[in-house]
Amino acid sequence: MGKNKKPIGLFITDNGIAFFSGEIGKSSLAYDQVDLPKSTIENGYIKEPEVLLDHLKKMWSKNKIKPKFVRLAIQDQNVLAREFTIKKKELEKKSIQEYFGQRIGKDFHVPFENYVLSHKKKSEDSEQIKLVLYISDKDLLHDYYDVLEKLGVKDIVFDVAVSALMEVASESYDFDDENIMMVSLYDQLLSIQIIENNQLVFGIIEEREGQVGDFIKKIEISCERVANYFKYNMRNGKKEITQTIIFDLSDEISIDDIHENIIEQIDHLHPNLFKIDDYEDFFAENPNGILMAYASNQIILNREKDEKIIDFNLNRISPLRTYGYYVFVMALSIFALVAIIYIPYKTNREAILQQTYINEALANQKASLQSIIESSETNAYLDAYQYIERQEDLLPINQYEDLLALLPNDISIVDFEFDVENQSITMVISADDTSSGLDYILSIYETYGVIEEDTSSARWMIDMPEENIISQGMIEVVIYYA
Repeated sequence: MGKNKKPIGLFITDNGIAFFSGEIGKSSLAYDQVDLPKSTIENGYIKEPEVLLDHLKKMWSKNKIKPKFVRLAIQDQNVLAREFTIKKKELEKKSIQEYFGQRIGKDFHVPFENYVLSHKKKSEDSEQIKLVLYISDKDLLHDYYDVLEKLGVKDIVFDVAVSALMEVASESYDFDDENIMMVSLYDQLLSIQIIENNQLVFGIIEEREGQVGDFIKKIEISCERVANYFKYNMRNGKKEITQTIIFDLSDEISIDDIHENIIEQIDHLHPNLFKIDDYEDFFAENPNGILMAYASNQIILNREKDEKIIDFNLNRISPLRTYGYYVFVMALSIFALVAIIYIPYKTNREAILQQTYINEALANQKASLQSIIESSETNAYLDAYQYIERQEDLLPINQYEDLLALLPNDISIVDFEFDVENQSITMVISADDTSSGLDYILSIYETYGVIEEDTSSARWMIDMPEENIISQGMIEVVIYYA
């Protein structure tokens, strides 16, 4: 498929809109950034669609553009990215989409009522598949579709913001055989992702709390925690971050602060402030959001437009089909109305009598069953309780008490479950922020994880914990014991 002649890269945040189209130095170049009124968008969710539509219309008109194809970079907070390994024997005849669709809500949870999945394979052999799963809110994506379609946009491709940044960063940095931490600084948000061998394997989001100075300190701490988490929890101490790339997308944090209070503090993580040497002056003179829109647009220029980083397939209903549905519903309503008017009274009466007989029969069955339950000498609940008593010695009570002993005051266990057969403890922990929860998970593995150098009975955790970030500060963790 050939390149679209006038596509644009678009980036929309809670604070504003930025777009970029064309190439720097060419006559076709167009770009702009505008602020949005407060509460138009909150945490990526459109609260005032008409306000957003009005600002986009004015931006289109001011810059004399009318794009038909838009590549929209979604804020990192609206997409979950998780690394998974699937055994092929577990797939059976199911597709990967079907496989995860059946697991969500059972084996792991997502903070979206209506979700849409996409995945990208990392590697595959005869026994298993390693992949990165992307999950987003289907309703959120449809809302952006609705606004852009009203502007005449016919073709919309969604990307994760970090994927767009990877695209431009790969022109200056070698991602192959490297473990890179990408740190994106926004005005109200911090996004940290880990790229391993050119593949996204982990990411967290931290919201800004307090003044800029407090936020900068939090950035340093979060970088340290994520680097340690990758090294010890994800790669068992065998790999570490080889370089860190910092993207300045904030208009509030100064370059001096980034160098003095972030880069110098995490020097051991080999940090670099991202810049495009050929166009350094251009981006220095423009708002920082332009960089993200430029990055998304570079994907269009470097690849075929339909080559997607993530492929969120949304089933959109065409206006013609919608009109057809309205006609069908109207015809069905007319038929139902006519049918109700002309149904004979006798038929109705017979149906009522028949239902009355059924109700009386059910009432008799209910009374009979209640009598059997009350007179039965075998009580199912009593049997279950006695079984639990017999199996009490098998429950990992001591291990659970060890986990409680290391629990900080600012973290609580909101749910837990013992699986004696698989020798596992599943907990849902709640913390003030996700980083604190991940620190706690790291600390219990460091304390109780079985290692070759220490074979004492105090170490009972036979494998590193498996965690799933449900939402900000809420983490599900599975722990395996000997």
